Amino acid sequence: MKKTYIALSLAVITTLGLTACNKPKTEEPSTPSTVESTTPTAENPASSSQLPVADSAETSLDWAGEYKGVFPCADCSGIETELELKSDKTYELTEEYQGKGTGNEFKVKGTFSFDQDNPSIITLDKAAENRKFFVGENFVEARDKETGEALETKLNYKLQKELH
Repeated sequence: MKKTYIALSLAVITTLGLTACNKPKTEEPSTPSTVESTTPTAENPASSSQLPVADSAETSLDWAGEYKGVFPCADCSGIETELELKSDKTYELTEEYQGKGTGNEFKVKGTFSFDQDNPSIITLDKAAENRKFFVGENFVEARDKETGEALETKLNYKLQKELH
């Protein structure tokens, strides 16, 4: 009797253990019992804070920081360039013309804004001649001042972010 009881107990425990570990053979698409909708309806008007925000360089990248590099120069060995973007949307742009002696450093400060049509582009204010830059992951790249399009050149107009 004891042997039968032990064997039966082991069979039940083994069956329960295997059943708990096995996945169901057919999986049906799960449908949650309650789904929140962000689409405004007459019964559930959505506020603007509930609507999803599109990803952009401004919202999805850590763009604030110092970017450094050397831009090409027609009559010198290069323009050592540093652009600091601050989280309050102000900037400092420093350019030093290499190989030209002293007094060839220019520094401007001002504000910038993200482009409405292409939120990966920033435009510096008039102090920096409304220059445009594409903001990427740990770099900025100078763009055409009028269109914001990439410059048609093989020369390097990228500044790399200084990672601390």
